[in-house]
This record gives sequence, structure tokens and C-alpha cells, in this order.
Amino acid sequence: MGSIKPILFELSNQLPGSRVLDGRPGIDPHAMAMPKGRDPGVAYARKFVENAKSEGLVKAAIERVGMRGALGATTQ
Repeated sequence: MGSIKPILFELSNQLPGSRVLDGRPGIDPHAMAMPKGRDPGVAYARKFVENAKSEGLVKAAIERVGMRGALGATTQ
């Protein structure tokens, strides 16, 4: 079966003996966009995300909700 990883992890909980393969296929990428000319806003957002990662806030949120398979969410 193939799908995005969040769905695969949910399904694997219901299928004893199943597993979700390591690697990047099936990821559910997220991004943030800002209009051109908003350089101070871009700098603020970048710093906010870096701080959230380095302070462990992102990792704590992932663990709190039991999210599996998060890639790059806790590194800078």
C-alpha cells in the first residue's frame, strides 16, 4: 500500500505485523510563504522556527501528539 506517511502510520497501527518503510517517499511536506518585499517578516519567521527547534518546542509537540515519522523537524 502506498500513501503519505501520516496515513500509513495510522493504518499500520491497525494492521499487526505491518511497518512503514524508512526514507522520504510518501512524506507530507509543509512550507510557509511570504510576499516579496517582506524581508523583516521572513527574517522573523526564520528565527522563530529556528528557536522553536533549538528550544525543543517542535520535538515536544511531535511527542505530545504521538506523531511518527517526522523528518527534519527537530534539526536546524
